[in-house]
Amino acid sequence: MPGYRGHLVGGVITYAVTMQVLKYAQPNAHVILQGLVCCLLGSLFPDVDVKSKGQKVFYYLLLSFLLYCLFAHKWRMFVMASVLGVTPLLVRHRGIFHEVWFLLLVTLAMMVAVTSLQKAYEPVLLSNCFFFFAGCLSHVFLDRFLSKVKRVL
Repeated sequence: MPGYRGHLVGGVITYAVTMQVLKYAQPNAHVILQGLVCCLLGSLFPDVDVKSKGQKVFYYLLLSFLLYCLFAHKWRMFVMASVLGVTPLLVRHRGIFHEVWFLLLVTLAMMVAVTSLQKAYEPVLLSNCFFFFAGCLSHVFLDRFLSKVKRVL
């Protein structure tokens, strides 16, 4: 299976394809960079259930978000994020975090969370969630495709 570098390359390719499909009228540098970062984070996310670079990034971001929730008194968001943070410790590798339905559910929960926190930036945040999900799909596709190729060889 590809390591984190392979998944990052897959994330970049997925980002480029997604940008072509979406055909933004005139994307500015912020939109381009945010979409790329979200796609790359998504391409690493399914491996948070195993000791990996993706897991390390995930927990740093989660800690930042949890601190924000504490200071902003966003208790529901804090609880939801805490449950998400514990979940990788309770499941096996290539289990639930490699299921498209679960990744879609996580992305939808992120969409609800970010739009409830920052209404003014809703279109950009929803776009970022879309890129995150595209990155997740690239990871799952690479793992499944390469495991089939490996079985054939």
